[in-house]
Amino acid sequence: MAKRKCIAVMYGGRSSEHEISIITALQSMQAIDPLSYEVIPVYLALDGKWYTGEGLYDKKTYTRFDAEKKKLREILLPADPSIRGFVPVEGGVVSLTKPFRPDACLLAFHGQYGEDGCVQGLLELASIPYTGCQVMASSVAMNKTVCKKVAQAEGIPTLPYVEVKRQAAVKDICKLAKEVEDRLGKDSYPYFVKPVHLGSSIGISKAGHLEALKVSLAKALQYDEKALVEPCVTNIMEINVAVLDTNPIRTSVVEIPLSSGGALSYEDKYMRGGSKTSAASQGMASLQRVIDPVDLSCEIKRRAQDFAARFYESIGAKGIARLDFILDLNSDTLYFNEINPIPGSLSFYLWEKSEPRMLYPDLIHHLIESALSGAAAKDCLVPLVGFKALKYTETN
Repeated sequence: MAKRKCIAVMYGGRSSEHEISIITALQSMQAIDPLSYEVIPVYLALDGKWYTGEGLYDKKTYTRFDAEKKKLREILLPADPSIRGFVPVEGGVVSLTKPFRPDACLLAFHGQYGEDGCVQGLLELASIPYTGCQVMASSVAMNKTVCKKVAQAEGIPTLPYVEVKRQAAVKDICKLAKEVEDRLGKDSYPYFVKPVHLGSSIGISKAGHLEALKVSLAKALQYDEKALVEPCVTNIMEINVAVLDTNPIRTSVVEIPLSSGGALSYEDKYMRGGSKTSAASQGMASLQRVIDPVDLSCEIKRRAQDFAARFYESIGAKGIARLDFILDLNSDTLYFNEINPIPGSLSFYLWEKSEPRMLYPDLIHHLIESALSGAAAKDCLVPLVGFKALKYTETN
């Protein structure tokens, strides 16, 4: 029997989407094939410390977090390719002589400092393979303004928008709100206001007039240094599709997520669709949705899949990503909304309904093997490092 590969599942982090990351990680650790992979949970707590241990498999661990009581071990990831692994912290002292070296890391982060390229950059420095988008694509994907510019360059429709900065709001929020209104026009109300770098519908609100716009700007800029303001499509249908880095790349069936009213809220995404005890543990999988809806035209489905594949390729995305679109039912115009480089629940539910069907363990297997093959290909590149310039100055 072949030796199992060691996979560190990394999740948590200092993000407003911390608990959603925990849910995605617990799901993936339950779904991963135990005959092929040995799983090591690596949890980044809200205080910035890193832990591993058997207690992390229990979701109750997180709501009353006590590392000592749960017998968790504190660890660190040095940015040192000679170590190429995690090292224990014992009594406040880092022990570099006892690292554990995973074959790859399965990333289950959501939001800032995990999904946005920060952890990916650390793993690049440590020379450890990891799943999903690399540094640049992760960073681009988590910036809504940059994503709109990429979509426009690819000929994918986007709603008009205005980006605002927290600094301007602090200086004079009344003036800022009026400038936004002047640019978008009073006829475009209501507006949607959302943080530029966050996901999971955190900090999003609707403004129907100037005074409400001030409140919405203040709300969004509590969470981010920048906010995006765009007109609200009143007769709307949201359409999502996932993309996977097969050869050639593959798109899933589309889904129509169902909201409790208007745009999807945090509660719609993570706290509906079941009982109080079960829904909260299912993440994006608990969202009420229609997968591959029969009453949605094939042309619109194909358009969403085409736009998704084009955008995915344009930013150099890897692994699994989910792209969200807005369909204006009055004009049949399909607008790009956002890309999720590490989607909630890894969007496994979309692949289970696609043809050919892909179950969650198979999806995780693909992500891990893609990470390993990508790292192997990168290792074949010739590193251009050395001290030619310094040596030249020494001899002249």
